[in-house]
Amino acid sequence: MKVYSFYIKALLVCHAIILASCTDYVVKDPNFMPPDVVITDDTGNNDIIEGLPTPGEMQPYSPSLLGKPYRPIKVKYSNEFPPVTKWTESNTRIIAYMGEYKPTIKSESDYKAITNKYGSFISGTKQQATGRFYVKKVNGRWWIIDPEGYPHYERSVTSMRYGSSARNKEAWNKRFGTDAKWIATSQAELASIGFHGTGAFCTNTYGKIQTHNSSIPNSPLTLTPSFGFLGQFRSQNGHTYPGNTSDNELGLVLYDDWPDFCKKYVNTSLAPYLHDANVLGFFSDNEINFSSQNSRILDRFLALTDKTDVAYLAAKKFMDEKGATGVTDNLNSEFAGRLAEIYYKGVKDAIKEADPDMMYLGTRLHGTPKYMKDVVAAAGKYCDIISINYYSRWSPELDSYVKNWGEWTDAPFLVTEFYTKGQDSDLNNLSGAGFTVPTQNDRAYAYQHFTLGLLEAKNCVGWHWFKYQDDDGTDNSGKPANKGVYDNHYEMYPYLGKFMQEVNYNVYNLIEYFDK
Repeated sequence: MKVYSFYIKALLVCHAIILASCTDYVVKDPNFMPPDVVITDDTGNNDIIEGLPTPGEMQPYSPSLLGKPYRPIKVKYSNEFPPVTKWTESNTRIIAYMGEYKPTIKSESDYKAITNKYGSFISGTKQQATGRFYVKKVNGRWWIIDPEGYPHYERSVTSMRYGSSARNKEAWNKRFGTDAKWIATSQAELASIGFHGTGAFCTNTYGKIQTHNSSIPNSPLTLTPSFGFLGQFRSQNGHTYPGNTSDNELGLVLYDDWPDFCKKYVNTSLAPYLHDANVLGFFSDNEINFSSQNSRILDRFLALTDKTDVAYLAAKKFMDEKGATGVTDNLNSEFAGRLAEIYYKGVKDAIKEADPDMMYLGTRLHGTPKYMKDVVAAAGKYCDIISINYYSRWSPELDSYVKNWGEWTDAPFLVTEFYTKGQDSDLNNLSGAGFTVPTQNDRAYAYQHFTLGLLEAKNCVGWHWFKYQDDDGTDNSGKPANKGVYDNHYEMYPYLGKFMQEVNYNVYNLIEYFDK
């Protein structure tokens, strides 16, 4: 596939974004009319993307409750680390081949005309402006409401931080040289493709983002800082893991000093973010082991040899209460849900006391826990938004678990990690949970496919792409991986950026299309 003179590089001139991007599709299929130009630049120049995959026959989209018509393309993916020996080929939905949908946002100026500095929808029905972000269900769909009162659909990238390799440092110095220029340039470039904030793991960068937001208030990056409540509770209060294994970390919440620690920790570690209007919310932990497919937490606690351990005593009391002699999946889910309630309540009570207007985004549920009814219900009871790290599925499970999340809780969800890795990069891709796909083009198609599914879900309020920049290998034992919007030279992947832009610019009219 060829991309002629297409690039995405926003230049900061008096903090204005100059974006050269666009597209006109040339499709080699005599039975299909090429779609209209979707994204053009404001000079009227249209770049040409040749060779979109030939689509299949028009059909209802699945899995879905809507069954909107589309013409699928085929994309191969694998959960193997290279060398990949087995590919799965799957139907994939992209905007160009959505049967009834015609994008209305066709240029950067179109996008700016309907959005504010947060990327929120200023043409939407305005809600109460509180000066902070909050969530509200409007006409059956959940929304984030921004500080100005406008409906907001979250689109951000995680892990905005320095790379550590020699080539990464050299590239950073050549492109930026100062933190201020790095943050401002990145903010402009990300906003130019419809990303307006940062997710978890912006280690040592959150303060720099806050400085940027103060100095350039009309071009903010929102923040969702992430913490490790359980680990800090253990180290600061001198507790040991039940059974001396971190797999049982959740059992720490059974100690009586958990609630008091949460209040102390919120008022110390979260202090820089309290009452900051640009903080969307915070994560209290990452991917807690509420249970895994082959290691149920109730079984683990009952197997502890120390019969005075608080975790064993809690598990034994639960089994006695139930009159049960053996662990079942339902009992395990209920027990994990009880522990989750203790955990989430401790954090929620602490933040309500310190800053009642800050949203609590939970613990980034992953793997088995995101499918456990009692754990999800506990998260929904205390979290403003349930955070989901969504891997191992090519398509959102719209007709099953995504629907269940809306039925199990009275809270929306946010996808806080997802990505694919291109096998054609210069990285070995030997780390990470995201699927491997053959090319950068396939990464672009995968982004559209997955996010279009999320936009169908009325209980989804956005997504965080993992991550800002490719792994350079220094943080995971020499296993660099193609996860980023940017490569290790701080250059945006142009084809991926274009397809991200196309969805991100059109989220609000896509929602209107799916909801009608």
